[in-house]
Amino acid sequence: MGKQLKVGASRTCITPGPEYFPIEHFKNHMTGQPSVFSGKIAEDIFLRVVLMDNGETRLVWAVLDLPGVPESEEVRQLIANCAGVPEGNVIYTCTHNHSGLYADNPIFERWYGEPFTTKVKNYRKFLREIIPGAIKAAEADMRPATMGVKRGSCYLNVNRNEKELGPKAGTYGFRVDRPTDRDLYVVRFDDQQGSPIAILYNFAVHACMMIHNDPEGKGTEISGDLVGRACRIIEGQYNDKTVVMFTSGAAGDMNPLMMSRVNIVEPDGSITTKELGAAGPIILEFMGSRLARDILTVNREIVCSNPSPALWADVQHFSLDSTVIEMPGPSRPVDIRIGLMMLGDTAVIVSNGEIFNQIGRRLKDRTPFRNTMMVTHAGAWLGYIRDDSGSGVYEQNAAQAVDQLVNRFINR
Repeated sequence: MGKQLKVGASRTCITPGPEYFPIEHFKNHMTGQPSVFSGKIAEDIFLRVVLMDNGETRLVWAVLDLPGVPESEEVRQLIANCAGVPEGNVIYTCTHNHSGLYADNPIFERWYGEPFTTKVKNYRKFLREIIPGAIKAAEADMRPATMGVKRGSCYLNVNRNEKELGPKAGTYGFRVDRPTDRDLYVVRFDDQQGSPIAILYNFAVHACMMIHNDPEGKGTEISGDLVGRACRIIEGQYNDKTVVMFTSGAAGDMNPLMMSRVNIVEPDGSITTKELGAAGPIILEFMGSRLARDILTVNREIVCSNPSPALWADVQHFSLDSTVIEMPGPSRPVDIRIGLMMLGDTAVIVSNGEIFNQIGRRLKDRTPFRNTMMVTHAGAWLGYIRDDSGSGVYEQNAAQAVDQLVNRFINR
């Protein structure tokens, strides 16, 4: 038997203060102008950290309730330094929450100029300053633990890729006949008294159901969207003594089943997008509570019986031209970072980018491990990895990287 697993977790509020508002976010195609965060906080957003250590290897997961990962390489190294691990042992990612500040994408700074640029630079500085404390808090929480994992299903996502109806259908499409990844993975770590230290769940869904929603006519509100709402519901059930962390699967073409705005396909085939206004927060509460229920259903089936799981991590890089993956801007080389983490016999494939779900499914199927999840958005912004034909250049290179990482683990 291996050494005793120890796990610690922390949750740190990253809700922007009033000095950041008003601030622009995503361009609203209904108005042709960027939507604006009003400064109203519908629900706080967080940085969640989980540390796992079996006496031989330490792994770190750090997840922001934000649309993207600011300063991915620099902050991943900061996290690694604070935790005393190689950077390959770190997952630094986001929930891709569209109701948090857009602090990761330089395109927004070029679009909006000042004062947007100064505000997001200050917010990135704030995040860098609180990360060491979040790591220390998780370290201070570390205690002997047992691990359990279960794969279930969740039907709260839908394929949004109605591209034949035009560009707007790619964002708010509703294709129940298209492939959809319904895997819902839940990993739980219990302390020696049987109380959960952390619950990690992984599901392929865009956290965008509240994008542009303006329920009071004053602007978009800050929240964790449906995935953050589910986290807070479950954390509340454990009196905030358990950290509940979401990671996004391959959800480039996966929307929530219900949104705060919808596409109406008119009789002539044209599309009218309608904003649901004050109904948005009600839909959010409904979807968040349903997602929480599905997570808890899977969670109840978990038996945390492994006190000494193998922990392992490594990464592989390859480069693609930006035009191959349809990134905006001039042609330039883009670094793709593929990681593999092992939590016992559970494999975690890690990548940057917004990857279409069938690519993710095929990458998961490549490993010999019964439980394999995929974590995306874990690095610099790439935009969408759309070519899900099975022969796309990203998928071919990523598949080779996964094969090499699996062999490296098996032959270690």
